[in-house]
Order: sequence, then C-alpha cells, then structure tokens
Amino acid sequence: MFEAEYTHKGERCTFETLVRRFRLRDRALRAIGEIVHDIDCKDAKFDRTEAAGVERLLGGIARESATDTTRLRRGAIVFDNLYQSFGGSRRGSVPRGKR
Repeated sequence: MFEAEYTHKGERCTFETLVRRFRLRDRALRAIGEIVHDIDCKDAKFDRTEAAGVERLLGGIARESATDTTRLRRGAIVFDNLYQSFGGSRRGSVPRGKR
C-alpha cells in the first residue's frame, strides 16, 4: 500500500523490502525475491526465467479461486514449493494445517 511501512522502497518490491527489513539471509528467499520483483515491477531487472511461469500460475489461481482466502492458501503452496526447489529450509515453517 502507498506509504505503508512495508511497500516498495526505491527499486525494491515489497517482498524484497521485507527480506531486507528482517535481515533474512536465505538464498532461496533471495531467488524468490528476484522472481517476485520481475513479476511485480515488470522491469526484468533480474531476468529470472521462472518469472513468466510463476506469474501464469498465480494468474490461474486468481481466476479459478472465488475468495481471497483460497487464493492466499493456493498461492502459499506455490511459493512453499518454489522455496523448496531453491533449497530452502523447512526450519521454523508454519505446520501445514495452521495456515
């Protein structure tokens, strides 16, 4: 949101802002941040080949899901799996039934 605490800062998208703000040093989160940046900012700054596919998946979820709750749940699954594909750690993650 405009002028929110967590929003775009300079050239960074909100996801990148959050990762930086909380000093997260996870390579998998950095890769996801680059993908999210390319999708959100539409500037191909990182030229991540995965961005187009992730954007299509999210678009399909948005069109297929009737509620924001369902969209968030299904989108979280996409990003959890993407995180794992980049070698992310499951330590500290929220148990599956608690989302």
